[in-house]
Amino acid sequence: MRCAIYIRVSTDKEEQKQSLENQKNMFYQLIEDRGWDVYKFYVDVESGTTDKRENLQLLIEDAEQRKFDVILAKELSRLARNGGLSYRIRDIAEKNRIHIITADGAINTLEGNGNMFGLYAWMYEQESQRTSERIKAVLSSKARNGEFKGSVPPYGYRIENGKLVIAEDDTPNVVRRIYHMYLEGKGFDAIARVLTREGYPTPAQVIGKKNKGQFWQGSSIKLILSNPHYVGDLVQGRQTTRSVTSRVREDIPKEKQVIVPNTHSAIISREDFEAVQRYMHGRKQQRVKPKAKKHLFTNYLYCADCGKSLWYVQYRKGYVCGNYYKHGKHACTQHNVKEKELIFAILKDIRRMAEKLNKKDVMGRLEVKAMQAKRQAEKQMQALQKQVEKLKGEKTNLIRVLANKMVTEADYKETLERINAELFALQNRHYSLFLLHNGNDGTERFIRLKDELNLFMQLNELTPEMLHRLIDKIVVQADGSANVQYKFAASAFL
Repeated sequence: MRCAIYIRVSTDKEEQKQSLENQKNMFYQLIEDRGWDVYKFYVDVESGTTDKRENLQLLIEDAEQRKFDVILAKELSRLARNGGLSYRIRDIAEKNRIHIITADGAINTLEGNGNMFGLYAWMYEQESQRTSERIKAVLSSKARNGEFKGSVPPYGYRIENGKLVIAEDDTPNVVRRIYHMYLEGKGFDAIARVLTREGYPTPAQVIGKKNKGQFWQGSSIKLILSNPHYVGDLVQGRQTTRSVTSRVREDIPKEKQVIVPNTHSAIISREDFEAVQRYMHGRKQQRVKPKAKKHLFTNYLYCADCGKSLWYVQYRKGYVCGNYYKHGKHACTQHNVKEKELIFAILKDIRRMAEKLNKKDVMGRLEVKAMQAKRQAEKQMQALQKQVEKLKGEKTNLIRVLANKMVTEADYKETLERINAELFALQNRHYSLFLLHNGNDGTERFIRLKDELNLFMQLNELTPEMLHRLIDKIVVQADGSANVQYKFAASAFL
């Protein structure tokens, strides 16, 4: 029996590390007593209510490929405290004929002891829910005593003995400047561009977040402008999860939030904070959001330097790099291209291609190319068939060598895997050439393309249908020149 041993501890504290070693030793003894084999240990340091555990996911993937015969765990709660996840693991195990055994004796499908699986799954989930509620109650009590219960303080603050303290770097001044700029009339994105251009560290950079971006975002500005902590009040319990097994967060009504005034030093005056809230509310009420107009080249234009999409700008009557438009020249340059000029250039391209395809000698050249391709495919197929026959002979000879005990089984398996992989690749290539050899000669494709271009030539404007059917993407250089990448190359037919 190949055993997959799953061990989970909740934290990486010293006592939990000792628990991990104790569990390993217990399973070594259990496996030794039964004469089984260790396939692999899967160890996670994570809550049992989530399925986002790296090694649990790896165990599930390996189970689906039936890399082992039994899953061992100290108890069912080590695998999962989430009923849905417990049933998922059970179903995958049953489907792949894998047994589940817990060291506490509650579950042992090898001996037919699996009837209580559902009951234990429900019990552990209920236990986790009660634990979660107790923790929330403790955190709520701490919040009412003025203790900050979050792990990450608001931008401009640090945590000292459970209290928020104004940071001793430049971040509090950045907060003040954000409020000042907003009251001056600047929007979220405009403020973000200013801070990016002047090199101020973002909230993600300050806390050392993984994959932190180098640009300020309008959403970060909005969060800072909406955070009541900056006036010195502790406001917690603004969001919660639906249940211990859910990661969906819901807003809590203001009357049910924990609000303790004057618990720490303020960065922003109450007058300025309230003025900002009124201003934000007023802007939101005034801002009517019409359905966004999708311009002709939306999702077709890309910046040659940063790779981002180009955005349509009304007063320019054209497109600019979205990175530049959002973050300024610190991020990229304009890459400005006029819509009217781009339409003219593409229509000119289409007319020129259609004229070339209408030449009388094109069909003759196309037929010659098709015949050449067929002859080349025939030669390649013959060569591939010879290689296939040679490999088949090697397989036959390999079996004889194994029968005569001239190679070990391990060497046989390794060589056989290599031969089969080569055969598979050769046969796939042979089939592709067969389809090419027996398919149409390209004439139908040529005629269809010519008819489409002739139809489009009769139109005086560039339509979304034309773009969708003929153009892959358009790359715009810094000087505004555009490289149009068509879904075909007209020269391929000429």
